[in-house]
Amino acid sequence: MTTNISSLTNNIKIISNNMQNFSSVSLGIWIEVGSRNEIEDEQGISHLLEHMAFKGTKTRSSKQIALEIENVGGDINASTSVERTNYYVRLLENDLEIGVSILSDIIQNSTFDPNELKKEKSVIFQELAATLDSPDDMVFENFQSAAYHDQPIGRSILGNKETLLNIDSTKLVSYLNKFYHADNIIIVATGAVDHEKLHSLCEKYLSNLDRTDSPKTNIASYRPNEIREIRNIEQAHIIYAFEGCSYHDSQLYVSHVFSNILGGGMSSRLFQNIRENLGLAYSIFSFSSSYKDTGVFGIYSATSPDKVNDYSISVAQEIKNSGSSISEEEIQKAKKQIRAGLLISSENPVARMNQVARQMSIYGKLIEMNEILEKIESINKNHINDFIENTFKPEKMTISALGAISKLDEISKIRRLYE
Repeated sequence: MTTNISSLTNNIKIISNNMQNFSSVSLGIWIEVGSRNEIEDEQGISHLLEHMAFKGTKTRSSKQIALEIENVGGDINASTSVERTNYYVRLLENDLEIGVSILSDIIQNSTFDPNELKKEKSVIFQELAATLDSPDDMVFENFQSAAYHDQPIGRSILGNKETLLNIDSTKLVSYLNKFYHADNIIIVATGAVDHEKLHSLCEKYLSNLDRTDSPKTNIASYRPNEIREIRNIEQAHIIYAFEGCSYHDSQLYVSHVFSNILGGGMSSRLFQNIRENLGLAYSIFSFSSSYKDTGVFGIYSATSPDKVNDYSISVAQEIKNSGSSISEEEIQKAKKQIRAGLLISSENPVARMNQVARQMSIYGKLIEMNEILEKIESINKNHINDFIENTFKPEKMTISALGAISKLDEISKIRRLYE
């Protein structure tokens, strides 16, 4: 794979990753804005803006946007996360200009028609309803709001009905102007892409974007907390979590290796003990989630209401015992799984596109795969023991519990299990 990086006259970064023996191109525009950039009365605006970008521009209707892509056999989509928004297309290499033209059009010339805005809010209300009806989604939404209470990073990406109803076309234009500018944009293409052609097309369609400063992002602060929501359902959905690693933490890859060992699959410790040996849950997993300035490490599962405290004890014991009992075989297996996942995903143009964009967003540079693999390979049992000791501190625990949880012990008693 050949990687090229250049900048437009207005400083927009263009990154291409040519992958041999491909006929298609995956092309994306990343804007450095997500839900954590929103002020309180505009919750959900990043996601709403992403939806509205497909609803028509000054020269294309929503149907024309879809037809231009689908007429050449391509597809178009977008996503909003906590820290960034992405618009992307996949099409054949000879149709690259269509992709650049449409993506540049929707981020510069969307009209935000009031009638379309009203309809799209209704669509998002259905998304909100689906999330509210899903306990395994809501327990994570609640967890985020508890661990980052009263902070933008703790709010739902979808927003809420009250704030969404108050967002009009004028507010969308204002928000777009604040964040959708040259200094806040990255262009990435992977697959059958010629860098010079890509750069020329981006200069043609995106050079009019001005350079300006975005509002500063508030620094996130993890704050141990708990949130409990009783619902009349059959199970108790529970997250036990602790402060984890940011993308810049020296223990980032250690957290991934330990997460794989602890709850990364059917052979993991939690799955084998909690499900296979004790029968306390159908599904259980650990997660290590990172942001630019903070992160969390947690365990999620759902269990029967009469087994919630047995479950709590078993999870704590598994974590506490890990430091002394993890074998070299487990460490090597985890490394191999992570290595395989990275290498396999790097051979997928869309996954590679996302990986490149994420690295540029977080680190301002690309990180060679060999460098990542060397860091993972260097991890040993001492690194994992240090991570366990530094992470699983009782006073750093956050609990999110939802459903049939009336029998769940109080947080002080659960925290003592980690002493």
